[in-house]
Amino acid sequence: MLINEKNLKFLPLYKTIFFRFVKFETNSKDEQMVIITNALNIKRRRKRITYVYDATCDFIDTFYQGKNICGFKNCECYVQRARKEGLKNGCCRNCIYQTSNGCPSKNLACKLFNCSEVYSRCKVIEYKDLKTVKIFSIRQRVIVASDYFSLREDVLKDLYSYSLIYAGLRMTFRIVKNYIILKLNNRRKNVVKKAD
Repeated sequence: MLINEKNLKFLPLYKTIFFRFVKFETNSKDEQMVIITNALNIKRRRKRITYVYDATCDFIDTFYQGKNICGFKNCECYVQRARKEGLKNGCCRNCIYQTSNGCPSKNLACKLFNCSEVYSRCKVIEYKDLKTVKIFSIRQRVIVASDYFSLREDVLKDLYSYSLIYAGLRMTFRIVKNYIILKLNNRRKNVVKKAD
């Protein structure tokens, strides 16, 4: 069966048991349409979710490859250099997983987040630009759009779950835990600075 932009609205139907033995194809050169077609040919739910999530992250990484959209210089973004507040690492300073080499995890929500300064300076990928997320259910799209500062494995567990309440509780717990850990780490750094 041929998949194109016109029949994307039937994606929920294509994932049902009625299309279990159908081989999907596309003649589109659009990388996102190829990802969708490959995903529809993966009949196991968890493997399909993992493939779409990873392929979408790779698509975004490829788009931004070689670009410094946040304008980092000496670990400070455009906004932090303009305000001269002494903050570092842009928006990622609120994440406990940040490293000096960048983000160690694939997090789709984080990759799609950009501040107003970045939007005003360059072309960015927005959530609405991603055709690939249409393969997710509405519940999964909510999770993908709002599961910030989480490891890939945690986001995938949330996507695998069948309950938005369960996934929401997991996300809330991680946000609170990350906030506490971040505050404790900042307090320790301040104590060490004062001791020096």
